[in-house]
Amino acid sequence: MNNYLAAVPVKFTDGPSKDYLSDLNEALAKYDPRGANGQLFWSRNDDGTIMIRVVIEASDEKTARDRARETVNSALLDTGHTVATAQALVDSIEASTWQQ
Repeated sequence: MNNYLAAVPVKFTDGPSKDYLSDLNEALAKYDPRGANGQLFWSRNDDGTIMIRVVIEASDEKTARDRARETVNSALLDTGHTVATAQALVDSIEASTWQQ
């Protein structure tokens, strides 16, 4: 298994607040292979898309992209969002090997 840094773009129907994004980071921590000690990253693109970066353990890039999508979707559900209010843009997920 390798570690991958995956970037998952997410579109929200209403722009999320910084407090919500902090809660989302907490929700993502339980899925992070590094545990709660891992630092999670998000950024807001010019078009309002939130780019969420997570570390994923996987055997290859395709599996890493799939697990990243599942991880972000789970965290969105954990924090009260559904596909009607937030959507991961699965065709745009990128993953590359990552060394801690």
